Amino acid sequence: CANLLYWSLFYEKLFFFLRQSGQTSAPLLLWLQGGPGGSSLFGLFVENGPLYVAKNGSVFRRDITWNKEYHMLYIDNPVGTGFSFTNESGGYSVDETQVGINLYSALTQFFTVYSEYLDSDFYVTGESYAGKYVPAIAYKIHQENQGTPKVKINLRGVAIGDGLVDPVNMFNGYGDLVFQFGMVDEMKKLTSTITRRKELTS
Repeated sequence: CANLLYWSLFYEKLFFFLRQSGQTSAPLLLWLQGGPGGSSLFGLFVENGPLYVAKNGSVFRRDITWNKEYHMLYIDNPVGTGFSFTNESGGYSVDETQVGINLYSALTQFFTVYSEYLDSDFYVTGESYAGKYVPAIAYKIHQENQGTPKVKINLRGVAIGDGLVDPVNMFNGYGDLVFQFGMVDEMKKLTSTITRRKELTS
């Protein structure tokens, strides 16, 4: 019942797993999926979480998981992703600044309810488009920690895997790549290359 009430306080839904050994002093990792709009349940059930879903729908414990060493917190982010929701049209994030603000609100509520983890080393992690979300929330935490916040989050670092951090330059080679995979013909590849060169020279 407390979790239902706690979750009802959020626009963003979360899933929290204690380190499997039960050691409270272990670091706490926040996992953010990319997308944009990818549910963090993908990371939980497919990549690094303590559980996986078999083809028949059964849920099992995973042998290899980050949760063996760390407490794991998965949040569906931004609002509107996965199980996160809002009843207000203005509740959706339109930029990374708002993503940071919304995540910070969720984290301060989390640490208010689970204050025993306030002293834990806290790391923000994610992949793909989370290369935008991770710095957004880390920067917001850093900003808030400069003052006298009601909840001071013990941010120790960030980790971004295969992060989308500079789309204009990162997508530069995709014309050649999709041509090699047979996904586009020579004309589309040429058009993509010409468009890219025009962007670079203008």
